[in-house]
Amino acid sequence: MGRSSRIVYRPVGVVGIISPWNFPWATPLDEIVMALMAGNAVVVKPSELTPLTALKMADVFRRAGLADGLLSVVTGDGSTGAALIDARVDRIMFTGSVATGKRVAENAAKYLTPVVLELGGKDR
Repeated sequence: MGRSSRIVYRPVGVVGIISPWNFPWATPLDEIVMALMAGNAVVVKPSELTPLTALKMADVFRRAGLADGLLSVVTGDGSTGAALIDARVDRIMFTGSVATGKRVAENAAKYLTPVVLELGGKDR
């Protein structure tokens, strides 16, 4: 029929990761590694209850030789997460409660920023 299709993998740019207090190492680490492997830069906003874990994670990546500027950590409460979205990153990954996930999606929708939401659990 003279048609063809193909899948082309391209980095999206800067991925903002807003991670939860529970599993503060495993959850953001998976997302960070996937985003970096796909060629993106990452900004992580950990829970305000577990900021040292994300800072240590960034140190591990730095010691492993990750280029400067590819992984950043911003700490703070929900207003910091909102500021991350308002900074117009290219994609948001959020893990947390349904209520907060709704606010993340609503804020990201103002800029048509794609979001990945992992919601639910015990924190409704």
